[in-house]
Amino acid sequence: MKSDIDLVEVNGYTIYVEKYFKEENKKTAIMVNGALSTTTSFRNCVKHLGNSLNFILFDLPFTGGSKKHNKGSYILTKEEEVSILLFLIEHYRPHFLVSVSWGGYAALMALAHQPPSIEKAAIGSFSTHLNDPMREYLLRAKYLAVDKKFEDLAVLMNNEVGKYLPKVIKYINKKHLSTLDEREYEQACFHINQVLEIGNSDYSDTLEKITTPIVFINGEKDEHTPPSSARKLENSIPKCEFKVIKEAGHFLDIENRVAHNNLMTTLREVFAIA
Repeated sequence: MKSDIDLVEVNGYTIYVEKYFKEENKKTAIMVNGALSTTTSFRNCVKHLGNSLNFILFDLPFTGGSKKHNKGSYILTKEEEVSILLFLIEHYRPHFLVSVSWGGYAALMALAHQPPSIEKAAIGSFSTHLNDPMREYLLRAKYLAVDKKFEDLAVLMNNEVGKYLPKVIKYINKKHLSTLDEREYEQACFHINQVLEIGNSDYSDTLEKITTPIVFINGEKDEHTPPSSARKLENSIPKCEFKVIKEAGHFLDIENRVAHNNLMTTLREVFAIA
Protein backbone atom coordinates (compact mmCIF):
# COMPACT_ATOMS: atom_id res chain seq x y z
CA MET A 1 0.00 0.00 0.00
CA LYS A 2 1.60 3.24 -1.15
CA SER A 3 1.64 6.31 1.07
CA ASP A 4 1.19 10.00 0.40
CA ILE A 5 3.75 12.19 2.19
CA ASP A 6 3.02 15.47 3.98
CA LEU A 7 5.47 17.80 5.69
CA VAL A 8 3.56 19.61 8.43
CA GLU A 9 4.88 22.64 10.31
CA VAL A 10 4.18 22.39 14.05
CA ASN A 11 5.57 24.80 16.65
CA GLY A 12 8.75 25.46 14.66
CA TYR A 13 9.31 21.79 13.77
CA THR A 14 8.73 20.07 10.44
CA ILE A 15 6.91 16.77 10.91
CA TYR A 16 7.11 14.00 8.32
CA VAL A 17 3.70 12.34 7.87
CA GLU A 18 2.75 9.22 5.90
CA LYS A 19 -0.90 8.85 4.88
CA TYR A 20 -2.28 5.49 3.80
CA PHE A 21 -5.77 6.21 2.52
CA LYS A 22 -8.32 4.21 0.53
CA GLU A 23 -11.48 5.94 -0.61
CA GLU A 24 -13.66 3.03 0.46
CA ASN A 25 -12.36 3.09 4.06
CA LYS A 26 -14.65 5.07 6.34
CA LYS A 27 -12.42 5.41 9.40
CA THR A 28 -8.85 6.65 10.03
CA ALA A 29 -6.36 5.88 12.82
CA ILE A 30 -3.38 7.99 13.89
CA MET A 31 -0.44 5.92 15.16
CA VAL A 32 1.92 7.05 17.94
CA ASN A 33 5.44 5.59 18.02
CA GLY A 34 7.41 4.32 20.98
CA ALA A 35 10.80 5.67 22.06
CA LEU A 36 13.20 6.47 19.18
CA SER A 37 10.97 4.48 16.82
CA THR A 38 9.84 5.57 13.35
CA THR A 39 6.89 5.06 11.04
CA THR A 40 8.35 1.67 10.09
CA SER A 41 7.07 0.36 13.44
CA PHE A 42 3.54 0.34 12.06
CA ARG A 43 4.10 -1.16 8.62
CA ASN A 44 2.61 -4.49 9.77
CA CYS A 45 -0.60 -2.76 10.85
CA VAL A 46 -0.84 -0.89 7.55
CA LYS A 47 -0.21 -4.07 5.58
CA HIS A 48 -2.78 -6.20 7.37
CA LEU A 49 -5.47 -3.64 8.27
CA GLY A 50 -5.10 -1.17 5.40
CA ASN A 51 -8.02 -2.64 3.47
CA SER A 52 -10.36 -1.69 6.31
CA LEU A 53 -8.76 1.34 7.93
CA ASN A 54 -6.88 4.46 6.81
CA PHE A 55 -3.66 5.28 8.63
CA ILE A 56 -1.71 8.40 9.59
CA LEU A 57 1.89 7.75 10.63
CA PHE A 58 4.42 10.38 11.68
CA ASP A 59 7.99 10.79 12.91
CA LEU A 60 9.03 13.10 15.73
CA PRO A 61 11.50 15.86 14.74
CA PHE A 62 14.67 14.07 15.80
CA THR A 63 14.18 10.80 13.95
CA GLY A 64 13.04 9.03 10.78
CA GLY A 65 11.71 11.11 7.91
CA SER A 66 11.48 14.26 10.06
CA LYS A 67 15.14 14.30 11.08
CA LYS A 68 16.64 15.91 7.96
CA HIS A 69 14.08 18.74 8.12
CA ASN A 70 14.94 19.78 11.69
CA LYS A 71 18.51 20.97 11.98
CA GLY A 72 20.29 22.42 14.98
CA SER A 73 20.56 21.44 18.62
CA TYR A 74 17.37 20.87 20.60
CA ILE A 75 15.71 18.47 23.03
CA LEU A 76 12.10 17.54 22.44
CA THR A 77 10.16 17.42 25.71
CA LYS A 78 7.18 15.22 26.47
CA GLU A 79 5.02 18.35 26.52
CA GLU A 80 6.15 19.16 22.98
CA GLU A 81 5.37 15.60 21.88
CA VAL A 82 1.85 16.02 23.22
CA SER A 83 1.50 19.38 21.45
CA ILE A 84 2.61 17.87 18.13
CA LEU A 85 0.17 14.98 18.50
CA LEU A 86 -2.73 17.31 19.34
CA PHE A 87 -1.93 19.47 16.30
CA LEU A 88 -1.90 16.44 13.99
CA ILE A 89 -5.18 15.18 15.44
CA GLU A 90 -6.79 18.57 14.87
CA HIS A 91 -5.31 18.76 11.36
CA TYR A 92 -6.26 15.27 10.11
CA ARG A 93 -9.32 14.55 12.30
CA PRO A 94 -8.71 10.79 12.76
CA HIS A 95 -11.38 8.64 14.38
CA PHE A 96 -9.04 6.33 16.30
CA LEU A 97 -5.70 6.61 18.09
CA VAL A 98 -3.23 3.75 18.52
CA SER A 99 0.00 3.98 20.52
CA VAL A 100 2.78 1.54 21.37
CA SER A 101 5.16 1.46 24.33
CA TRP A 102 6.21 4.93 25.55
CA GLY A 103 4.10 6.56 22.89
CA GLY A 104 1.34 5.79 25.38
CA TYR A 105 2.31 8.74 27.54
CA ALA A 106 1.82 11.34 24.78
CA ALA A 107 -1.35 9.51 23.71
CA LEU A 108 -2.95 9.64 27.17
CA MET A 109 -1.92 13.25 27.78
CA ALA A 110 -3.40 14.22 24.40
CA LEU A 111 -6.63 12.33 25.15
CA ALA A 112 -6.94 14.29 28.40
CA HIS A 113 -7.52 17.35 26.17
CA GLN A 114 -10.59 15.52 24.81
CA PRO A 115 -9.90 15.88 21.06
CA PRO A 116 -13.40 15.72 19.53
CA SER A 117 -12.61 13.55 16.50
CA ILE A 118 -11.21 10.60 18.49
CA GLU A 119 -13.91 7.99 19.07
CA LYS A 120 -11.74 5.27 20.62
CA ALA A 121 -8.09 4.58 21.48
CA ALA A 122 -5.89 1.51 21.83
CA ILE A 123 -2.84 1.88 24.10
CA GLY A 124 -0.32 -0.93 23.63
CA SER A 125 2.46 -2.07 25.98
CA PHE A 126 2.23 0.89 28.34
CA SER A 127 1.52 1.79 31.94
CA THR A 128 2.27 4.87 34.03
CA HIS A 129 3.27 2.42 36.77
CA LEU A 130 6.92 1.35 36.58
CA ASN A 131 7.36 -2.12 38.01
CA ASP A 132 10.73 -3.33 39.33
CA PRO A 133 11.93 -4.96 36.06
CA MET A 134 11.13 -1.79 34.08
CA ARG A 135 12.76 0.53 36.60
CA GLU A 136 15.90 -1.61 36.74
CA TYR A 137 16.03 -1.78 32.94
CA LEU A 138 15.72 2.00 32.61
CA LEU A 139 18.42 2.69 35.20
CA ARG A 140 20.84 0.35 33.43
CA ALA A 141 19.93 1.94 30.08
CA LYS A 142 20.52 5.40 31.54
CA TYR A 143 24.07 4.58 32.62
CA LEU A 144 24.90 3.05 29.23
CA ALA A 145 23.42 6.03 27.36
CA VAL A 146 25.36 8.53 29.47
CA ASP A 147 28.57 6.63 28.68
CA LYS A 148 27.56 6.49 24.98
CA LYS A 149 27.81 2.70 25.01
CA PHE A 150 25.10 2.27 22.41
CA GLU A 151 26.02 -1.24 21.32
CA ASP A 152 25.74 -2.32 24.94
CA LEU A 153 22.45 -0.41 25.17
CA ALA A 154 21.15 -2.28 22.14
CA VAL A 155 22.14 -5.61 23.68
CA LEU A 156 20.39 -4.62 26.91
CA MET A 157 17.21 -3.70 25.06
CA ASN A 158 17.23 -6.93 23.07
CA ASN A 159 17.76 -9.00 26.23
CA GLU A 160 15.10 -7.19 28.26
CA VAL A 161 12.05 -5.69 26.50
CA GLY A 162 13.12 -7.39 23.25
CA LYS A 163 13.54 -10.78 24.88
CA TYR A 164 11.11 -12.52 22.51
CA LEU A 165 12.11 -10.79 19.28
CA PRO A 166 13.43 -12.91 16.40
CA LYS A 167 17.16 -12.67 15.70
CA VAL A 168 16.76 -10.54 12.57
CA ILE A 169 14.80 -7.86 14.47
CA LYS A 170 17.36 -7.88 17.27
CA TYR A 171 20.07 -7.31 14.66
CA ILE A 172 18.13 -4.34 13.21
CA ASN A 173 17.67 -2.89 16.72
CA LYS A 174 21.37 -3.20 17.46
CA LYS A 175 22.34 -1.59 14.17
CA HIS A 176 19.89 1.29 14.73
CA LEU A 177 20.89 2.06 18.32
CA SER A 178 24.62 1.69 17.74
CA THR A 179 24.56 4.37 15.02
CA LEU A 180 22.76 7.13 16.93
CA ASP A 181 24.16 10.58 16.25
CA GLU A 182 24.85 13.22 18.92
CA ARG A 183 21.36 14.70 18.80
CA GLU A 184 19.68 11.32 19.05
CA TYR A 185 22.04 10.39 21.88
CA GLU A 186 21.03 13.50 23.84
CA GLN A 187 17.36 12.79 23.14
CA ALA A 188 17.76 9.18 24.32
CA CYS A 189 19.30 10.31 27.62
CA PHE A 190 16.58 12.93 28.12
CA HIS A 191 13.85 10.42 27.26
CA ILE A 192 15.09 7.85 29.78
CA ASN A 193 15.15 10.47 32.54
CA GLN A 194 11.62 11.57 31.65
CA VAL A 195 10.32 8.01 31.74
CA LEU A 196 11.87 7.48 35.17
CA GLU A 197 10.10 10.65 36.34
CA ILE A 198 6.77 9.34 35.03
CA GLY A 199 6.98 6.48 37.51
CA ASN A 200 7.25 8.97 40.37
CA SER A 201 4.30 11.13 39.31
CA ASP A 202 0.59 11.00 40.06
CA TYR A 203 -1.47 11.55 36.90
CA SER A 204 -4.87 10.83 38.43
CA ASP A 205 -6.25 14.34 37.94
CA THR A 206 -5.15 14.37 34.29
CA LEU A 207 -6.35 10.86 33.46
CA GLU A 208 -9.75 11.52 34.97
CA LYS A 209 -10.33 14.13 32.24
CA ILE A 210 -10.21 11.47 29.52
CA THR A 211 -13.67 10.82 28.07
CA THR A 212 -12.58 8.70 25.11
CA PRO A 213 -13.08 4.92 25.55
CA ILE A 214 -9.65 3.31 25.83
CA VAL A 215 -8.53 -0.29 25.43
CA PHE A 216 -5.18 -1.15 27.01
CA ILE A 217 -3.45 -3.97 25.15
CA ASN A 218 -0.55 -5.85 26.76
CA GLY A 219 1.36 -9.03 25.98
CA GLU A 220 0.85 -11.94 28.33
CA LYS A 221 4.63 -12.54 28.49
CA ASP A 222 5.64 -8.86 28.84
CA GLU A 223 7.64 -8.59 32.06
CA HIS A 224 8.18 -4.81 31.84
CA THR A 225 4.67 -3.53 31.07
CA PRO A 226 2.60 -6.55 32.07
CA PRO A 227 -1.21 -6.61 32.01
CA SER A 228 -1.21 -6.21 35.81
CA SER A 229 0.61 -2.86 35.51
CA ALA A 230 -1.86 -1.54 32.95
CA ARG A 231 -4.76 -2.53 35.20
CA LYS A 232 -3.51 -0.11 37.86
CA LEU A 233 -5.06 2.61 35.67
CA GLU A 234 -8.51 1.04 35.94
CA ASN A 235 -9.76 3.44 38.61
CA SER A 236 -8.18 6.54 37.03
CA ILE A 237 -9.76 6.46 33.56
CA PRO A 238 -13.56 6.49 33.39
CA LYS A 239 -14.01 4.38 30.24
CA CYS A 240 -11.33 1.73 29.90
CA GLU A 241 -10.98 -1.98 29.30
CA PHE A 242 -8.08 -4.39 29.03
CA LYS A 243 -6.98 -6.98 26.49
CA VAL A 244 -4.15 -9.50 26.76
CA ILE A 245 -2.36 -10.74 23.63
CA LYS A 246 -1.51 -14.42 23.93
CA GLU A 247 2.07 -15.47 23.09
CA ALA A 248 3.24 -11.83 23.02
CA GLY A 249 5.88 -9.96 24.98
CA HIS A 250 6.49 -6.19 24.84
CA PHE A 251 6.69 -5.93 21.03
CA LEU A 252 3.21 -7.17 20.37
CA ASP A 253 3.11 -7.83 16.63
CA ILE A 254 6.69 -8.52 15.54
CA GLU A 255 7.75 -11.31 17.89
CA ASN A 256 5.99 -14.26 16.27
CA ARG A 257 3.17 -15.01 13.88
CA VAL A 258 0.72 -16.19 16.55
CA ALA A 259 1.10 -12.97 18.57
CA HIS A 260 0.82 -10.88 15.41
CA ASN A 261 -2.42 -12.59 14.36
CA ASN A 262 -3.83 -12.25 17.87
CA LEU A 263 -3.08 -8.51 17.87
CA MET A 264 -4.63 -7.93 14.44
CA THR A 265 -7.76 -9.80 15.54
CA THR A 266 -7.92 -7.72 18.72
CA LEU A 267 -7.57 -4.42 16.84
CA ARG A 268 -10.31 -5.44 14.42
CA GLU A 269 -12.58 -6.16 17.39
CA VAL A 270 -11.66 -2.95 19.22
CA PHE A 271 -12.37 -0.71 16.21
CA ALA A 272 -15.17 -2.86 14.77
CA ILE A 273 -13.59 -3.22 11.34
CA ALA A 274 -13.74 -6.17 8.96
